[in-house]
Amino acid sequence: MAIDPNNEKDGGDNDTDENSFDQKIENLLDKPFFDPYAPSNDDNWFANLVRNDYDSAEALYAGAVVIFGVIVSQELLKIVKYGGENATFNPGDGRLF
Repeated sequence: MAIDPNNEKDGGDNDTDENSFDQKIENLLDKPFFDPYAPSNDDNWFANLVRNDYDSAEALYAGAVVIFGVIVSQELLKIVKYGGENATFNPGDGRLF
């Protein structure tokens, strides 16, 4: 039995549902997440910053992602360590300490 380089099943019949799903995933991954040159982003301050000073915009974006990740990880660690009732965003009994 030879190995099929195209990974086709049972004599070459392609599964159209699988191919369309793969194509949808490829289209989703190829679509730009943020386009600073789009006409809808003319009044967006971050798009203007990306167009005019890319390094500063990249630093702001990376800093925001890191800060968000640190806050989320701290809250998850607090929930795991102390239980769900001690979570920051969970309403408590109103006492601070």
